[in-house]
Amino acid sequence: MSSGSSSELKPLKHSADLDLVDRALSGEPVSVREFQDTYRPLLERVLMSRGVDRVQAEDLVADIVAECFGAGKNGQTRPLLEKFEGRSSLSTWMIRTTWNRWLDLKRRDKFRGELPGYDDDDDRGGDPFDRVSGGEDEEFLDTDLSELMGRAIREAFDSLGPEVLLMLKLSYLHGISQSIIARMWQCDQTRISRTLTAARQQVATETMKRIREADDSLNLEWEDFQKLCAAGLDL
Repeated sequence: MSSGSSSELKPLKHSADLDLVDRALSGEPVSVREFQDTYRPLLERVLMSRGVDRVQAEDLVADIVAECFGAGKNGQTRPLLEKFEGRSSLSTWMIRTTWNRWLDLKRRDKFRGELPGYDDDDDRGGDPFDRVSGGEDEEFLDTDLSELMGRAIREAFDSLGPEVLLMLKLSYLHGISQSIIARMWQCDQTRISRTLTAARQQVATETMKRIREADDSLNLEWEDFQKLCAAGLDL
């Protein structure tokens, strides 16, 4: 079999996302609700984490979600979700689509508020709106937010004792069963199960605590953290 045929048979990395989109676009109520319940709060929190007012974030996300199913201008536009091709995760695609829309709206001054100022505005010259649409802000998912999240979760793991950290590595990195780990520690398997569960909870709690300490304007929850990681953030 040629290499070309082999690559054609390779499973799509984001096939589950594509399947959800197909089912939602077909009007399946459960899938539509799953999509809305998953992405509406996530997108709102991502916008608010970047300083967007809650009302503006909710309004923008409501528009985006409506457009996902075709309720665009005059109800005549193609459903936004039809443009999703699975080249990235659905989370990444939805976050970037929403953030780019916010930048477009900001450029056209559809939302009230002052543009960011710079000490060297006179030297920079040009239209301030042009600076809003590009540069570091457009890639925030790969820069400041990912750095903050990465630092927080590394510190959370550092808060674990060495014995617990070793158990986690054996279980989740190396796939060692809890029964084998229990034999290694010469204890009951339930102790290992409780220890791993407590460790996961501690990592989640400590990670979000450090994120809020670093930036109290962020409204991320642990669920959002996990989705952003799945969306391709390089931590």
